[in-house]
Amino acid sequence: MAYLMAIDLGTTGCRSMVFDDSLRLLGADYIEYGLITPKPNWYEQDATLWWEIACRTMQAAIAKAEIDGKQIVSISVSSQGISVVPVDQNLQPLSNALSWMDTRAEEEERLLIAELGQEKTFLRTGKRIAATYTLPKLLWMQAHQPTIFYAADRFLMPLDFLTAKLTGRAVTDPSMASGTLLYNMRVGCWHQPTLQKYGIAEDQLAQILPSGSAAGTVLPDVAKKLGLSCDCIVCVGAQDQRCASLGAGLAPDVVTVSLGTAAAVCKLSNRFAPEDGMHVGWSPYVFSGEWVSESVAGAAGASLRWLRDSIYRETNYDAINREAQCAREKGSDVTFLPYLCGPGFPRFDPASTGCFHEITMATERGDLALAVMRGVVYQIREILESMDAHSETKRLVLFGGGVKSTLWRQLFADGLGIPVSIPENAETAGVGAAILAGLGAGVFRREQLPQIAISQVCLPSEFSKEEERQYLRFRALEQKLESGHGA
Repeated sequence: MAYLMAIDLGTTGCRSMVFDDSLRLLGADYIEYGLITPKPNWYEQDATLWWEIACRTMQAAIAKAEIDGKQIVSISVSSQGISVVPVDQNLQPLSNALSWMDTRAEEEERLLIAELGQEKTFLRTGKRIAATYTLPKLLWMQAHQPTIFYAADRFLMPLDFLTAKLTGRAVTDPSMASGTLLYNMRVGCWHQPTLQKYGIAEDQLAQILPSGSAAGTVLPDVAKKLGLSCDCIVCVGAQDQRCASLGAGLAPDVVTVSLGTAAAVCKLSNRFAPEDGMHVGWSPYVFSGEWVSESVAGAAGASLRWLRDSIYRETNYDAINREAQCAREKGSDVTFLPYLCGPGFPRFDPASTGCFHEITMATERGDLALAVMRGVVYQIREILESMDAHSETKRLVLFGGGVKSTLWRQLFADGLGIPVSIPENAETAGVGAAILAGLGAGVFRREQLPQIAISQVCLPSEFSKEEERQYLRFRALEQKLESGHGA
């Protein structure tokens, strides 16, 4: 029996998990940590905590699994992308890490658009230039924290940092590198002209290796601290959404949707095709020769939480589901546009905001709850259609906090007209990291990956025709508001 360790370093917490070689979860531990917000739109984290909490959760997961840590043959990391921390030669942070959420580099964003060009950059990187990405953050640091910038030995993202702390070797994978705006997706390496233009040395960035390849073995002092074998292999992980898709079973005819605060919609492709348009972003997948086109519904679970906090105070999500179900059965026609967090994708209308439509004196809060759930489903359907994925997709795998709602699951099946699968292990990013750990250690083979356990499959029901009608109403409302003709 071989045991595998997965570390999933998210935005607000770290979870470590121990799996056996059939991907059965044996033990897990999770610790939250906070964001540091010194100014509006500034989001930082203490990278030292990334490492400390990763160690604590690994130790606790091993204890809960009731195994000898020396039996763990391989470790891999799933992590938030884009965030960056400057470190010295001893991997000590020189400042707080700038989170992927941080948008202080708006001036640098404008500079890059002017100097590099939005479309030209997108064709090379698969990403629109935005302040959230790593390069604008580095240029902000260069301008506003020059002492720190020029003292830095390396600039590391979370995956790079944890892998370096485990092995002494700073490496990353293509999916993480693609979030920097410094990576050439067409060639698969750091883009030298951009590095040279902005005074960033290639050796200040992590070395790019394939996901699932061996980065090295655990350092002796780390092995002793965690109770691991010095022969334990550390495999290169991936960005958390890529790991989550792998752990959910992404395939050419299977789309994955992470239904959390935001919803990430991922489609697999055997070609990198940014020339098709900038309405979706691109990332390398964890396997060579495969890419993911991705778009985000920015306020998915956040919309339902907003409804709960604003209208369903002093109640819970069970009440919301019951009342929404009653509204569905009576035939509610309230429509909701779920654009509470700015421009709606894939339309990129800068004036997009959320709204309810067709509210009357007979409207009850259950009508609003149903409309919010439907609005998220319909936005995701629109994203799939923009990817040319809706007609090709035979199954959708849904995971994240929102899947706890049985009604929402069914709305996805009826609104998309395809089966919706719910993985048995909701922590699919950890499952994906475990698969990469197993691949690097030879426990798994690419040609024969372990099956992802599914707990439930929701099939389209008799409500599907009604959901088609409601979707057309949703699209018509969008078009009226976008044209300025009102509703």
